[in-house]
Amino acid sequence: MYSVINVVKTNPADIQKVYDTFHHEKHITVLDKQYILKSVIKSVGNDFQFITFLTSLIVFIALLLAYGRIELALITFIPMVIAWIWILGLMALFGIKFNIINIILSTFVFALGDDFCIFTTDGMQKKYATGKDSSKSLGTSILLSAITTIIGLGILIFAKHPALKSIALISIIGIVCVWLMSQTLQPILFNILIKNPTQNKHFPNTFKGIVQSTIAFSYFVFGAFLLVVIGVVLTKLIPFQRKKMKAAYTYILSKFVKSLVYLMVNVKKKIINVNHENFEKPAVIIANHQSFLDILVLVMLHPKLIMMTNKWVWHSPVFGYVVRMADYQLAENTDNKLEFMKEKVADGYSIIVYPEGTRNKDGIIQRFHKGAFYLAEKLNIDILPIVLHGTGYCMSKGEFLLKDGQMTIKFLDRIKPTDTQFGIGYAERTKSIATHFKKEYADLSTEIETPSYYYDQLVHNYIFKGPVLEWYSKVKIKLENNYAIFNEIIPAKNKILDIGCGYGFLDYMLIFTSKERVIHGMDYDEEKIEVAQNGFLRSNQLSFSHGNVLDFNFENYDTIILSDVLHYLQPNEQTNVLQNCIQHISEDGMLIIRDGNAELTERHKGTKLTEWFSTKLLGFNKTSEQGLSFIAASFLKDFAAKNNLSLEEVDNTKYTSNIFYIMRKTNKI
Repeated sequence: MYSVINVVKTNPADIQKVYDTFHHEKHITVLDKQYILKSVIKSVGNDFQFITFLTSLIVFIALLLAYGRIELALITFIPMVIAWIWILGLMALFGIKFNIINIILSTFVFALGDDFCIFTTDGMQKKYATGKDSSKSLGTSILLSAITTIIGLGILIFAKHPALKSIALISIIGIVCVWLMSQTLQPILFNILIKNPTQNKHFPNTFKGIVQSTIAFSYFVFGAFLLVVIGVVLTKLIPFQRKKMKAAYTYILSKFVKSLVYLMVNVKKKIINVNHENFEKPAVIIANHQSFLDILVLVMLHPKLIMMTNKWVWHSPVFGYVVRMADYQLAENTDNKLEFMKEKVADGYSIIVYPEGTRNKDGIIQRFHKGAFYLAEKLNIDILPIVLHGTGYCMSKGEFLLKDGQMTIKFLDRIKPTDTQFGIGYAERTKSIATHFKKEYADLSTEIETPSYYYDQLVHNYIFKGPVLEWYSKVKIKLENNYAIFNEIIPAKNKILDIGCGYGFLDYMLIFTSKERVIHGMDYDEEKIEVAQNGFLRSNQLSFSHGNVLDFNFENYDTIILSDVLHYLQPNEQTNVLQNCIQHISEDGMLIIRDGNAELTERHKGTKLTEWFSTKLLGFNKTSEQGLSFIAASFLKDFAAKNNLSLEEVDNTKYTSNIFYIMRKTNKI
């Protein structure tokens, strides 16, 4: 074995020719320090790209796990990515190239950008959850951190060595970029997705909701353009069989709208049609108006329907063409359209009218205008009332988000022109039919709007407020069966005090199921009260306060609730609290107690286990130094007897000893 080492001198421009010359020589190796250095730098650069991607992926996964929501992870991560793009762009603009040293420094800039973005998201999330605004102090801290870093590393810009200068430039550019992104783009994204919608009592935007809504909206826009093309061909370009072409067009329109409605897979559809209405006989169809979805769910029912629309739909950029080619009419100057309507009715078409005239935001049916009833009288055709429920919830007025829910379409009995039970003449019939329609809507709402109906709304009141709280709310509400038993026991019109309300899950549900309830929740955990008070769905009838039940200033209430509270008090404190509650309920009021019965020995083990998880392992609830003191049913029976109270027990659990005790001042049960 031997080696021959020789030196080859050449011009720098010809180095590559030397390599190419000896490239195929098996036993010859060409070594060049400068070339090797460039190769190493190139290799490091390639590795750096891979490491940057891998690190970014790890950071995103960490953010996803920490926040528990992909939306918050993206709000935090996207500014980092854009800041990095800015950095690369400015480096190219100023002619700064990566070298081994500034590549290492770039990881530091990226990490610092992570911190800035995470702190900013934490501050915005805390404000959203509790109402406490720490953005100024956080913003100042981040700014000071950025300034000190820029000063510390930026001073190297005065160095003579180009590598040190590149360190300074990258530091200045990088820190400024990540600081700007964290203080500008992040708040904008958070406000658009979460803050702004909730300020208008709308749901915060979720990734799932945005995807579902975008798919539905894109399909709608695509279909509208397609319908314009089809409409031009059928109703404009083909000069013969106008009526058949128009009928074909309305058929295609109806089928497309039906496909759009059923494309919304997150929205359930329920049609109640006990009379098997098939629209063979023309009628004036009246329906309540809550959402743009109302148009879709009615148009899909049958091809031979003409809708009276408002100016917004009539002049819509794309869908307006479809509406006009389908012979829909503006809901004004009805007298001028009577002859046209008579022709359409003769051809078997029914006419859709929204008597309210415009969409309402809160679901409360507004005053009916007389136009629909005047039209029915002049055309001498039936009135067909159709009650719509859930459309306003699934897509609220002024909202893009398509929420999970159920749309219900209920056909009522036809009202014939000769039917006098609703009065004679369109003016009288307007009022009586409106009363009838509102009653049917109220009955349908009562049937549908059970506590389970409001589960999604209740959970959305607590999302984006921390992954643990969101998880806890979902589990707790499911375990409580949506608080259905409380809703059954407590009258729809009631003044209620909920002692130990926690995050307010029960109180929000009771308000959702009846707007006539007035509820005050109190708890000794201040953080829970801040979250409860800051719910975006909180109405004026619902309030919360922080305090200790032992020194709480009671008012008079119809119902006082002590749910899982008494065992956090000592025996003498339990008696005092019960006494205070009884003294402050109305004569026909009640005290509802839900607590573990220590006398049910085996089942009580399950209750004690859940309390251990709640107080020790997860720390959701706080205990006093004396610990827990569970009550016995005999104690409550004795208390009720001494205070001349009736006592009702409701046992609706299998695995825990939690029993409902309902005390009343009267003997009514």
